[in-house]
Amino acid sequence: MKSVYIFFLLAALIFTDFTPANATPLKKRWQRRPRPCCPVSRCVFNQGDTVLNRPGFSGNTFNGFLEFTQSPRDTLEIAGNVNIAGVVNGAVEALYDIHVANCDTATTNTPGDPATINLDFASFDKPILTSLNLPISRIRDQCCFVVEESAANRGSVPRNERILGIARVTRVNDCPTRQ
Repeated sequence: MKSVYIFFLLAALIFTDFTPANATPLKKRWQRRPRPCCPVSRCVFNQGDTVLNRPGFSGNTFNGFLEFTQSPRDTLEIAGNVNIAGVVNGAVEALYDIHVANCDTATTNTPGDPATINLDFASFDKPILTSLNLPISRIRDQCCFVVEESAANRGSVPRNERILGIARVTRVNDCPTRQ
């Protein structure tokens, strides 16, 4: 008799739904809500591409990309890989800047300045992973610049910096505006 009692108890436990009855409407309401949308933009550098006409710029000298994702918590997540290996010899971090800025700055002596996003401390031999408290709307219709800057000019007014790569910020995924 005791084994029959244990059998019915186990069967009852197996076939019992432990979800509270009042949780079902919450589950249905949550499933009806639209999924959060994260806007995404990116800059893609293709070797040889000429994005903007500028004296002395004959095209991108490397391949690479930067991707910008607006998180649900309004943080701009930046990821990418800019590989300028083979473009120059020597220490990379000491000579190059990565900026996101107004595309019109390409025709100035300091392309990419003033920068909306300044990634000067990003490493070219490692993936770029960082985040900023900046809305993705601030970089719409801008460009990503990789600029060679003379080490002697750092801290002073640079003269005729050389663009190694430029790419337009393009929208990959737009989200409807919040209401």
